[in-house]
Amino acid sequence: MSMLNQTMVTIGLPKIIATFEVDVQVGQWVVTAYMISLSVVIPISGYLAERVGMKRLYLANMLAFIVSSVLCGIAWDLPSLVFFRILQGLGGGMLQPLGMAIVFSIITPRERPKFMALLGMPMLIAPLLGPTLGGFLVEYVDWHTVFTVNIPVGMVGLVLAWFLLKETPIRHDAPLDRMGFMLSTIAFPSLLLGFTFGSREGWGSPAVQVYLAVGIMSFFGWIYTELNQDEPMLDLRLFKAPVFAAAMGMNFLAQILLFGMQLLLPIYLQAAQGMSALQAGLVLVPQGVVSFISMNIASQLYYRVGPRPLVIFGLGVLTLTSWQMSHVTLETSAADITLLAAARGFAMGFMMMPVQTAAYSTVPQSQIARATALSNGLMRVYGSFSTAFLATILNDRSVFHYAAIASTVTPDRPAVAGFLDQLQPEMIARGLLTEAAQQRFVSSLLATEANRQALGMAFTDTLMVMTAFGVAGFALIFFINDPLYREGRQRGPRPVAASAVPGAAMPGSRAGAPLPAGGPAPSHAEP
Repeated sequence: MSMLNQTMVTIGLPKIIATFEVDVQVGQWVVTAYMISLSVVIPISGYLAERVGMKRLYLANMLAFIVSSVLCGIAWDLPSLVFFRILQGLGGGMLQPLGMAIVFSIITPRERPKFMALLGMPMLIAPLLGPTLGGFLVEYVDWHTVFTVNIPVGMVGLVLAWFLLKETPIRHDAPLDRMGFMLSTIAFPSLLLGFTFGSREGWGSPAVQVYLAVGIMSFFGWIYTELNQDEPMLDLRLFKAPVFAAAMGMNFLAQILLFGMQLLLPIYLQAAQGMSALQAGLVLVPQGVVSFISMNIASQLYYRVGPRPLVIFGLGVLTLTSWQMSHVTLETSAADITLLAAARGFAMGFMMMPVQTAAYSTVPQSQIARATALSNGLMRVYGSFSTAFLATILNDRSVFHYAAIASTVTPDRPAVAGFLDQLQPEMIARGLLTEAAQQRFVSSLLATEANRQALGMAFTDTLMVMTAFGVAGFALIFFINDPLYREGRQRGPRPVAASAVPGAAMPGSRAGAPLPAGGPAPSHAEP
């Protein structure tokens, strides 16, 4: 729900800007404010889960998200909407890391592949479904519905969570890493703002340079602080495990290769091929469906072949289809683009699920809550950086190609002269009889066509960069492994809930012994 909301609001932003009669730069704060709130609350979610309990925190955040969605739906001007979006981000930011930590608290490590496939569904499908659903609601209903649609779904989730979730052990003495929290509250929002405004206003903007300078300095200060704390807010020592470090690197590649495409493809389809927002969203829907299917297939194969072959297959197909997408032209049919996008979604399921499962195989059970917070916090920074990076490449190459095209469009070229002759009847029909009016009309048409052609070429260039990232990612695959793989290959998964194992520690609790590497305690009977 929280991820779906983020993409739907992006689609509804033009209508919101028109309704409140503000410029684009001001209107963008509706999206930016939400991202900043997420970056502030995600790092501290692990500490709060220990201090107040996962169930209480989950219920509180779900309720905050619902109430803030109501407020966003009745916002009377842009400042009120931006303020309510901040509240919505504070409520929705913890839902994803908390949800993952709660699931990990009731399953054994050997059951994780199956559940990671389910947990990965919203992560892959929500960003793909968001443009379609958001486009439909904005086009046929009203922009307010991109917020109010959360209310019935959230109420159902709130009631189910109240009755079905079990509270986890609480550490009343859990210390707050104040310096780490302060530095993360400065670092992550500053980096997000720098990356976001850098792609919009240019990297030479003084404001962008200040954001990035403050963000980078406080980020390194945060790293130093976390590495020297006995109980840090986010335990960066987890990166000492090569598997976890490689998995976070693969998550960065996923942001570039898949979620970067979710930025580029709708822009290309709408601006270059003339599709509506709804049509562009429908092209991406099959990608989400096959992602869910492939994640479940990968979960069944995880303990049979191990994570590494699955990731090799997924990254290989993803890199190949990125290269194939770079050959898409303005004449390529929507069906062919949909097929390529679906192939990418199928590959991503084989890449993401094994990587995420292997990453947490090296994390002690008592550190799961903070590990999920670390992973989700990094994903936000990755997402912001990848969006800014790819948008900058797309914009720069589009400007380059437009200048090259414009320099070749001169009246003395036969193709241009023939085009102008064909336009004469239309210009007369429009009442454009003076030479000045005809020149303005022709210039507008030529500029529009040159923009389309330049955007298509820039799309190709950006896809080639994405392909290069995919090739570089193969170096990380050698570090992807799971210590439970060999045992799982011999014995298969054992569907015993961790809560049924005497002495199994819950995430967020130091009490009790962590689960043994092989799964449940040896004294527990085989099912």
